[in-house]
Amino acid sequence: MKVLIVITQGKIGGASNSVFLLAKGLKKKGIKVKVGFGEGDYLKEKLKKEKIPFVNFKWLKRTHNPLFNLLFIFEIKKFLEKEPFDVCHFNSTNALFGALGAKISKGRPKTIFTVRGLSILDPHYRKNFFLKIIYWLVFRFLFLFVNHIVFVSKQNLKDAQKIKLTNKGIVIYNGILEPQFLEREVARKFFEEKLNIDLEEKFLIGSIGRLDYSKNYDFLIKVFSEILKIKENAVGLIIGNGPERKKLERLIEKLNLKEKFFLFQEIPEASQYLKAFDLFVLPSRYEGLSLSLIETLFAQVPTIASNVGGNKEIIGNEFVFSFNNKESFLKIFQKALNSKFEFQKRKFFSFGRCLKEYLKLYFQ
Repeated sequence: MKVLIVITQGKIGGASNSVFLLAKGLKKKGIKVKVGFGEGDYLKEKLKKEKIPFVNFKWLKRTHNPLFNLLFIFEIKKFLEKEPFDVCHFNSTNALFGALGAKISKGRPKTIFTVRGLSILDPHYRKNFFLKIIYWLVFRFLFLFVNHIVFVSKQNLKDAQKIKLTNKGIVIYNGILEPQFLEREVARKFFEEKLNIDLEEKFLIGSIGRLDYSKNYDFLIKVFSEILKIKENAVGLIIGNGPERKKLERLIEKLNLKEKFFLFQEIPEASQYLKAFDLFVLPSRYEGLSLSLIETLFAQVPTIASNVGGNKEIIGNEFVFSFNNKESFLKIFQKALNSKFEFQKRKFFSFGRCLKEYLKLYFQ
């Protein structure tokens, strides 16, 4: 069997890591696998190290431009007619256009699309009614060319069915390999040296994620003054980069939090530093199934998150707060300070389980 896995971008992030792990797992099972993507060197370097072949698609981009999407459809059609595959597995919105290209190619391979979050169609996405309608129509049309639709969380599937995006679909949770974590003292020392701060006797509230609209980090920064009233020794730290970095830096300065809240740069394999945190917070606007949250289970770091996407499926109902609701957040924050966390759910997010379910789908 030959499998082509396609993702819009190969930049650092949860989706790229999921695609890499899947490709690596398939190769170990003796399946011929190739990964296709547009921009980004992060995924490329990881694939090179594992000697997994890849292809860069010129017209595969994260964009609203219909011309680029049309060009990608014919680009992948031409590619598949030169190099046929049994299964084409697409991930992320713009990559979905490839399903049409695959089905009009001569080989007509089996097509799978993994919905890694509803993005524009999520209930909490900024209200642009006409854009939502256009994307709803596009998804409905492109789903006609997909044999199997996979959702990474039960909530995403439920939301998709509610808006009548699809009446089919299965759930396969993202899975990870057992990560390697630095010891708490080593991880905290790293940040002390890089940021020139003293974390001794400090309560470190951290997060790992892209600094963009979806992660909603401005909420955490805005509520941090209230956090300090509850926990005077609190310090905030976000590891990541993205288009909202300047905006968040200005917000930190405006709220006089420069000595209390820090934005650290993007780090490959950032999860190894998780044990530095006393509490992990994910205030996302929308999610599919966050790999960072799954990693906190394995690191056994107490975690709270907004009640969106699959967050409660990872950490449970007890430690999710209402989206963008300060009162709800502070209530859950105080609860987290006085609670014992359980980390038994991590067994549901093993990579072995994830790989087994995808293999079953490929051979179905």
